[in-house]
Amino acid sequence: MSRNLRDLFIKITVFKMKALYLNRFYSGRAIVFGKYFSIILDSSGSDITIGNEVQFRDFCCLRAGSNGHIVIGNGVFFNNNCSINCLVQINIGDNCQFGEGVKIYDHNHQYSNKELLINQQGYINKEIKIGNNCWIGSNVIILKGVEIGNNVVIGAGCTIFKSIESGHVVYNNQELIINKY
Repeated sequence: MSRNLRDLFIKITVFKMKALYLNRFYSGRAIVFGKYFSIILDSSGSDITIGNEVQFRDFCCLRAGSNGHIVIGNGVFFNNNCSINCLVQINIGDNCQFGEGVKIYDHNHQYSNKELLINQQGYINKEIKIGNNCWIGSNVIILKGVEIGNNVVIGAGCTIFKSIESGHVVYNNQELIINKY
């Protein structure tokens, strides 16, 4: 597909999303969507705002429900298979980079009542904030209530369930054990 044809396709896609989700989908300029990119908004007042020069590679998904709000800053890059699942608020600052397979959830199932099925107990929701100029490695999972400061690097495969101050590097200190068979 030629660049002009691809640019036209992106403009038509953005126009269709804005028409489909009137006053609920906002986007800046120069956004790039990969193959099978999806946006899912439920029938509540949920909305999604995407800044300028944001790129989504293939199979990325943004899902906002229950009046959730997703805000993505300028110059953000999402590699293949990233997903954002929002029921409250997820804010991503400017110039962040996300490796393949990053998952972000601002909610978790409640399960404290043993008399009820888990799917009948609702969710525990807490906002997520990611600062500017962060690099989030492949297959990182970011959970509810986390605040990540500016200039943070998170290594591949980490599950982030605690807040991280600006200017830190986070990685798993795994030990690879190899035994003779």
